[in-house]
Amino acid sequence: MQIHLDDANTTYRIQRYEPKEITINNVVYSRSLILSTENIWADQYISHKANDADEEKLLPFIALKPQIFLFGTGDTQQFLSPWLQGLFYSHGIGVEAMSTAAACRTYNVLLAEGRYVMASLLL
Repeated sequence: MQIHLDDANTTYRIQRYEPKEITINNVVYSRSLILSTENIWADQYISHKANDADEEKLLPFIALKPQIFLFGTGDTQQFLSPWLQGLFYSHGIGVEAMSTAAACRTYNVLLAEGRYVMASLLL
């Protein structure tokens, strides 16, 4: 009888971040993406600017009810508009914006704590 390692765990962990690429579960992504503990939406991101993000684009992710949503805003931290913050808070979801490197680290910490976290990571 052969015994195989059960790798059914679909939790996505960030293994490495470089300014132009992110490695998640041994797969290298070189474009911006949205990540949750259970899914990856490759080649997508939500802008950190309220005038670039609309409610229609955000609602599918808000409907997943993460405990916290992180915005990785590239090389430097950029602040979220009050409108964008309010949209997440009105649905009971915490939201933070930080550099993409910091968002990757924070995502892994929250994941290790067993939190349901999502991140929009801009490369």
